[in-house]
Formats: sequence, C-alpha cells, structure tokens
Amino acid sequence: MITETDFIRIVRDELALPLAKQDLEGDLDGVVSWDSLHMLRLVAAVERETGKRMLIGNLLTERSLRGIYSKVAAA
Repeated sequence: MITETDFIRIVRDELALPLAKQDLEGDLDGVVSWDSLHMLRLVAAVERETGKRMLIGNLLTERSLRGIYSKVAAA
C-alpha cells in the first residue's frame, strides 16, 4: 500500500512537478506541465515503489491526481 504522502513525494521527485496536498483534488489540466508522458513516468515510479504492476488503462480515465492515487492505493 502506498500512502498519500508517498504518492505526493513520487510526483514531486520523479516527475519534478511542484505539488501540494491540495493539488491532488484539481483537474489534471490544472497541474503544471501535465501530459501523457507524466502518466507513464508516474506509473513506472509507483510500480518501482510498490513492487506491484499497475494497469495504466485503469488510470487513464481519472481526471485528478486524487483519482489516480485512489486507484493506486486500492491496487
């Protein structure tokens, strides 16, 4: 299981995106410089961190980092 704090750290460190806890709620379009490559890099970083394989197709429907985190935490 990955904690919210760990998830935020991964986004900050691995994706080099400034992220505060409140940024989890906003739409991905509002996240600075967010693009599809960030999603791929995020999935790879989460897989390394947790040792679990993530199905990217399940995450692509999410419109916020909170939604992505919720699915990652449930995996």
